[in-house]
Amino acid sequence: MPQNDALQDILGDILKGLQDKFVRPVLNENNRLLVALEEMKRADQTGLEDLKDRVVRLEQKIDDIPLLVLTSIRDAIDQASGGVSDG
Repeated sequence: MPQNDALQDILGDILKGLQDKFVRPVLNENNRLLVALEEMKRADQTGLEDLKDRVVRLEQKIDDIPLLVLTSIRDAIDQASGGVSDG
């Protein structure tokens, strides 16, 4: 039985060494990559939200363009006719 205990101890030491040398570094790297991916995901989400806000503001400006053009035309006509306006 002492030989079995010694063999068990040796196998345990080998498994612990394998875990420390190979498995733990892979798990640590996986955790590091997971954190990096989460940070990238948050940054992408923030960027997308900013882009959506900019698109909404651009759409609002585009919606205002016809009114601005018509107002400019009206003002130009008023100015050309000496500033007389009916309304």
